[in-house]
Amino acid sequence: MFKLLLPLLLVAGAYFWFRFRAQASGHALRGQSEPLRNDQLESLFGRLADAAGIEHVEVRVLPDRNPNGLATDTGEIYVTQGFIDAFRGGDVSGPELASVAAHEMGHLALGHMKRRALQVGGMQAAQLVLGTVLGRLIPFFGAYIALWLLGTITAKLSRNDEFEADAYATALMVRSGIGAEHQARLLEKLPKLLPGAGGSASWLASHPPSEQRAQAIRENAARWQGHAPQVG
Repeated sequence: MFKLLLPLLLVAGAYFWFRFRAQASGHALRGQSEPLRNDQLESLFGRLADAAGIEHVEVRVLPDRNPNGLATDTGEIYVTQGFIDAFRGGDVSGPELASVAAHEMGHLALGHMKRRALQVGGMQAAQLVLGTVLGRLIPFFGAYIALWLLGTITAKLSRNDEFEADAYATALMVRSGIGAEHQARLLEKLPKLLPGAGGSASWLASHPPSEQRAQAIRENAARWQGHAPQVG
């Protein structure tokens, strides 16, 4: 009974600890950031909000020079100063930057943050059980094999989340009339904007290769194109 109870307690403990850390991190990020103020971008965000059936999309800017976007467990969306600099320098267009917000809206709408907390707890419990079993079958190496297996599974789950958020964003971009091609083009630019974004070892990375994501976006958009007008 205790052997069964221990993994369950580990899952619950890891879940609540992850949520606590995520909440704390979300509050810290808000303190480090400032609201994004740009008429063109705010107009695009408004169109995304209308397409999603919500009142408002607030995007905040983090002082990080690497182009990136993220959503927090507290329900906020961030882009980095690196993306803003690329936008102001003409390397990234307004609709392309709007697709970053749409992607993060997907993570929030699909509950990826809460699901990730459960996954962390489950993986820690699985590592305890699998590591113990493999450690007995394969002394010295069993624990490392368990860690590798679970790390591979975690990476795959994370990549699935990215594809799901991309699909949600594509639907928003199409429905809003902004157009999903901007989303695909931005992903194709990522290797130049952020070296390593489409690295060769991407099957172990938390994000799928950029070219695969762009292809999936175009395939989804082709199926959904008739549901909303496209404007440049």
